[in-house]
Amino acid sequence: MEGCCHTGLTWTRKLSGRTNSIGIVVDVLSEPYVKLSYTITDRNSGEKTDYDYKVGLTTTPCHYGGVRYWFICPLSTNGVYCGRRVGTLFLAPGGRYFGCRHCYDLFYESRNECRLGRFGQLGYVLKAERQVQELREKVKRWTYRGRPTRKVRRINAITKRMGSYAFMDWERLLL
Repeated sequence: MEGCCHTGLTWTRKLSGRTNSIGIVVDVLSEPYVKLSYTITDRNSGEKTDYDYKVGLTTTPCHYGGVRYWFICPLSTNGVYCGRRVGTLFLAPGGRYFGCRHCYDLFYESRNECRLGRFGQLGYVLKAERQVQELREKVKRWTYRGRPTRKVRRINAITKRMGSYAFMDWERLLL
């Protein structure tokens, strides 16, 4: 039958060695949809629950002809149907149905980073190091009446801020 595709995906989890699978049927002839069939096993009770439902598809025209297919999120949050047009559906930890990242309140990792991003933090450290170097060259007196001068206090403050970045896990950030 043209316009319909049946497939299945199977994968094995590395830690537990368990094999998982999902059946997928795509039909774009009459009313476009994707049918998902899978089983979820409750970790605590071992109870298996079968899921078999359709997710609607919609299209948008492409600039050079043809169409692009989008999923329509089937979930509802707080009793309100989502219906967003999304390119990816997720099954979040503890979730039962596939849905968009908005419904599951999922965020990209970069959303939790500062505005400058991963390399911006490293850039801050390099900039601060350069500032300290320039200030050290300008310092004529390190103390006045037994107390550090204004420039020395500024050097100490910048160095202290740089120290907090020294304890960051830079390997994790740069990978």
